[in-house]
Amino acid sequence: MSIDAIETQDTNRSPFGLIARGSIGGAVVGYAAKHMLPLSESEMDSEFKGAMAIIREQSNKAKASAIETIRNIKDKSLAQDTFIKMVDAQKAAGANANVINMKTAFNMRKIIKDANLKQGDMIELKGIIASVNERAVDMFKRCAKGFKSAVKDKRVTPAYVAGGAVLGFFVGLGQSVFRASSRNA
Repeated sequence: MSIDAIETQDTNRSPFGLIARGSIGGAVVGYAAKHMLPLSESEMDSEFKGAMAIIREQSNKAKASAIETIRNIKDKSLAQDTFIKMVDAQKAAGANANVINMKTAFNMRKIIKDANLKQGDMIELKGIIASVNERAVDMFKRCAKGFKSAVKDKRVTPAYVAGGAVLGFFVGLGQSVFRASSRNA
C-alpha cells in the first residue's frame, strides 16, 4: 500500500491560503495598532496641549466644587471642619492647590494636632481628602482618555490596515516558503 497520492496532494497545496490568512491577520493587527500605539509628538501639538489645560482647569473646578460643598454644610463633623481649616491654611499660604511646600505641610500637621482628632475622625479626614482628590483625578483621567481616543480616531485608518496587511503578506509568504522547503528536505 502506497501513500504517494496523499503526499503528492499535500505537497501540491497552494500557498495562497497561508498568504491570505497572513494578510487578513496583519490587516486586523494594523487596525488594532491604530488605537493601541501611543500618541506621537506631532499629534500632541498646541491644540492637544490646550485641550489638556482646559480639562485640568475643569477638574480643578470640580475639586473646588467638592470643597465648597463641604464648606456649606451647616453642622460639620470635626473631620470636615479640620479639612476646611487645612484648605484655608493652604490658601492663606498662597500655595497651589496641587503643590504643598514644607511650611504648608507643617501648618497642616499643626492644624490636625490642634483639632485633637480621635481615630474615627482621623479616618474620616483621610477619607474626605481622598474623595475630594479622587473626584478631580478621576474626572481628569476620564476626559483626557476620551480626548486621546478622539485624537487616535483621527489617524488615517487605511495606512495602518495596509501596513499590517503588507507585513502579514510577507509573514504568510515566509511561512509558505519554509513549509515548502521543510517538505522537500
